[in-house]
Amino acid sequence: MLDKLNENELEVASKLVFDGMSMAKKSMEQILQSPIKMEKIDWSNDDVPLPKYQNSANQSVHVIRTNLIGELKGTSHLIFSEDEVTKVLKACLPANIVESNSPESKMMKMGFLTEMDNMMAAAVITEFSNFLGLEIYGHVPSLEVVKGSEINAFVEKEVGEFDAIVHFKAIFHGQELDISPDFIWIFQEEFVDKIKNLV
Repeated sequence: MLDKLNENELEVASKLVFDGMSMAKKSMEQILQSPIKMEKIDWSNDDVPLPKYQNSANQSVHVIRTNLIGELKGTSHLIFSEDEVTKVLKACLPANIVESNSPESKMMKMGFLTEMDNMMAAAVITEFSNFLGLEIYGHVPSLEVVKGSEINAFVEKEVGEFDAIVHFKAIFHGQELDISPDFIWIFQEEFVDKIKNLV
């Protein structure tokens, strides 16, 4: 869908997405108390910017999804490998919780991950809402654990639920924590229409 934007419109869209992702990066830095570097944002029209976990076929991958509700429909996916989840939890939660497998500890660990996604998604949503003048909100995040070999099919299925879509993808690198989760957004074509109306 991005090929429908002219040069000025694409510049506006690029700035909007970059600013939104930059706010998400700041949120992650606040949560992790560690510097984060954002890798370039990939734009995709026909092909989904698929995650990098295919080579870790048997490892678990955590997918935290937030659905957009309101005047713009879409979904965000924050994706961590099993190793990255362990590193994040060790850095942010007390050792007795991280090392415990009690139902309460599991709930706290999953709650922490979904809250991280909630803060990052909210940063992007706020940027988009203010810039586009739309009322959009994030639904309560949901967490799914899938095998690395299944993650691409999982994202493709999500994409298939939209008739016309725009994808954005950023990878965040933790300088001290050594993590690089994917942050993928999928929007309906209405996103392009809103950009055109602004330029």
